[in-house]
Amino acid sequence: MSKKLNIDSLSSEINAVKELLNSAQQSGDIVGEMQLEHRLKELSLKLESLQSDTIADNSASVALFFGGQPVLGSKGIAAEFAGLALEQFQNLIAKVFASNETSALGERGKVPFKANSELMVTGLARGSFGFVLDEMSDQMQLESSQLSHVLDKASVLLRDIAAQDEAVFEALLEELEPRTLIALKEFFSNLDSNKATIRVVERDLDFTLDGPAIHRAKIRTEATSIEEKTSDIDGVLVGFLPEHRKFELQDKTGQLYYGSATTEAVEQFVKATDTVIGKPCLIRVTIKTLAPLNRPPREVVRLLEFLRFGE
Repeated sequence: MSKKLNIDSLSSEINAVKELLNSAQQSGDIVGEMQLEHRLKELSLKLESLQSDTIADNSASVALFFGGQPVLGSKGIAAEFAGLALEQFQNLIAKVFASNETSALGERGKVPFKANSELMVTGLARGSFGFVLDEMSDQMQLESSQLSHVLDKASVLLRDIAAQDEAVFEALLEELEPRTLIALKEFFSNLDSNKATIRVVERDLDFTLDGPAIHRAKIRTEATSIEEKTSDIDGVLVGFLPEHRKFELQDKTGQLYYGSATTEAVEQFVKATDTVIGKPCLIRVTIKTLAPLNRPPREVVRLLEFLRFGE
């Protein structure tokens, strides 16, 4: 279980014991007062130790708390809903992981690196009914694992797609892959149709999506389309900013292409930086057409790699 969840749980228990201790003092229950003081001291020491512990397991870990119609307080959750929700969440993680590892995630077919993105249910979370999902590793991760970074990104996607500010949602579309959008659409559709809510606790992130937020995310993902194609473009490299991963190229017809660049393209540029600016080159790009809700379509270009420098 994540450090944050443990701290939250201990803090909650300490507050409960303090209330009981106050009641015992007011009623003159000396024995009860002594027992509660001892318990409070134990819990406070545990909390202090946990808060001061700078060496933590940095493997991926997340807690998903569900509420609403499929949940009966902290007693239980509808099995069919829970199974599908966890499967859809894992599917989202797999898509985000694959898009991070490849220049472009294919529109169909097997999802690459799927085995590397697997989380396991390791426990039930206290409060409303929830599940703790962890990355399984034989050794403690002293640095954040690759999967933990993916989990960070996926959690932010869930939060921002449901944001009240439409601009927050539109800003993330440029980095979103079509298959990741589909995974998000399926996840929010399941939550919305079952009138469920969700709270996500992951490292420093802790947010809740209520019914209106989930419905907003469902409408947005259903009404948004992302079409992506790969093209090879022959032209002159006008500019390149490796620190910002941005490029600008003019093709032979005079059309300008501007957008982001992959890590591979940046590495290729850095190796040949003295010879390529203002010179012909052949590049491979993805051109993504975004059509968000109630907005005109727009194109986003991403440089995948340099195929050739020079004529």
